[in-house]
Amino acid sequence: MKEPRAAWRIVAWCVLALIASASLWRPAAAQAPASGVAIPKDRQATNVAVITIHGEIDSEGVMARSVQRRIALAERAGANALVFDINTPGGSVDAVLKICTAIKRSTIGNTIAWINPDAYSGGAIIALACRRIVVNDPSSFGDAKPIAGGPLGLPVGGVVPPEMLKKILPPLLAEVVDSARRHNQFFGTYEWDEYLVQAFVADDVELWLARHPGTGLRVCIDRSEFEMLFPGQPTGGPTRVVGIPGAERQPTPPTNIAPGTATPAPEGSTKIGMVATDVESRQVVSTQRPRFSRADAGHWELLEKVCDGTAPVTLKAADMMALGLAANDAPSGATGFTPIRSDADLLAYVQGTNLIRLDQSWSEGLVLVLTHWTVRALLIVVFLVALFVEMTHAGAIVPGAIALVALAGLIAPPMLIGMAGWWALAAILLGIVLLMLEVFVFPGFGVAGVLGLVLLFVGLVGTFLPRGEGFFPGTGEGGSSALHGATVVLLSMFTAGVGMFFIAKHLKSLPVLGRLVLTDPGTTEESEGFLTEAMATPDTGIPVGAEGVALTPMRPAGRVEIGERVVDAVAEFGFIDAGAKVRVVRRDGFSMGVEEIRRHA
Repeated sequence: MKEPRAAWRIVAWCVLALIASASLWRPAAAQAPASGVAIPKDRQATNVAVITIHGEIDSEGVMARSVQRRIALAERAGANALVFDINTPGGSVDAVLKICTAIKRSTIGNTIAWINPDAYSGGAIIALACRRIVVNDPSSFGDAKPIAGGPLGLPVGGVVPPEMLKKILPPLLAEVVDSARRHNQFFGTYEWDEYLVQAFVADDVELWLARHPGTGLRVCIDRSEFEMLFPGQPTGGPTRVVGIPGAERQPTPPTNIAPGTATPAPEGSTKIGMVATDVESRQVVSTQRPRFSRADAGHWELLEKVCDGTAPVTLKAADMMALGLAANDAPSGATGFTPIRSDADLLAYVQGTNLIRLDQSWSEGLVLVLTHWTVRALLIVVFLVALFVEMTHAGAIVPGAIALVALAGLIAPPMLIGMAGWWALAAILLGIVLLMLEVFVFPGFGVAGVLGLVLLFVGLVGTFLPRGEGFFPGTGEGGSSALHGATVVLLSMFTAGVGMFFIAKHLKSLPVLGRLVLTDPGTTEESEGFLTEAMATPDTGIPVGAEGVALTPMRPAGRVEIGERVVDAVAEFGFIDAGAKVRVVRRDGFSMGVEEIRRHA
């Protein structure tokens, strides 16, 4: 009877241990201190999910898909608030807009952007897509001016051609204006200024901050509105946002917009003015920005000049608080604001109980590394060189295995994130098959070889194209991705070509690769690379039909002895073992082809 009781006691202790461990496994939860301070009901949240957006926002879409996945995970987990922990220099326009759309479409309306510590460029645009913004201190925010990038994603001076600017600016401006209008609509007051958020994207916006003494409403105004509200007052003076020292704002041509009308963009900005109509046509939320007329002169007070139009707006933490963008609480009985420095501060801000961090997974991090252009270029070089060694020394196995691993590293990550379709893999495999036919079945360099190289090139470039984008002119980022991919593949092929030539010349002297070449036990000669044989000039004294002996295994290139001459040759059909009798069946300006003489009984 004691044994069953002991068994039950053990089971009970196991159950208690499981319950205890389950209670201890609460995801990164910190208890918020009871502040006793009432906060808005829409800000309160019991369960908080923190989604990190750290580092560059890649053009391949890894970050965008990761954020979308984590938002969906937080929704399924029952989070009441989404906090986006942002520390990024920005990145791809397409990826940034996808993240903004995912935030606005989330079923969790309580979204908070935590600038911790820097949200530049696309990071600022993402932060504006949230319902609230809170800041650490120090922190920086803004400078979302589009810049041009080279084929490899490198900056080329930052100058965007006007035609390209007309394509890039409208979606960016429409996004930030939509974010400001959604914020103002939700809170029922004009708090995020539409002109100010556009000044993050364009670098020629000149603004002043004015306040209505009766209502306390604060609005950023352009030059025409300044001259209307404050006639005769000087427009110069110090600015809150530091521009480019010594730079002067270029004069802008007069517009056809009548004073006093509600305009979609600050008047005086040449860059915004050329796309303002397109920006307004994209809006689904109406503006709450007040209209001004000359009758308003004397009813507003001028607070300060915000920016001088010589650079895109970049704000520090105190500037964001002063301009109404940051929603940090003010410390009781003191001036300034309370920075959000930790997860505990976040919980206190929303009066929450549980907090979980949803970071980028290790697999997403690995895909991000493998899809970087430098890593992909290296994989292409390794793949081509290993394929060359395997094809010129068939049966070595190790180079073939290396080529397969490199090919998997090239194809699998882009396919996982939707960058490459099956057609790209099919083109690469068909290209390899044609090259093998050229080497083993149709020696020389004919149609199969050329077509194989073309298909291999097209397939490798295809892994850089976003799936379903770029099929029609002016859609998606297909054009820039194709140019980017073609540049990387061409540079990689050139590098691989140099490596192939070096290996072909010095294969026997290389410490590791030299051991991969199969040798015949009865000879000290090793098979030469196909590239070396193809570049060699054959001895013109040996006619077609001459017979000799293979000195080395021919797979397909090797050396043969004909009479007293030892020359390079290529096996026309299949492989030829060392010591076999051979006959010359082809001669051209680059190579000599032989076949095995088979004796029939």
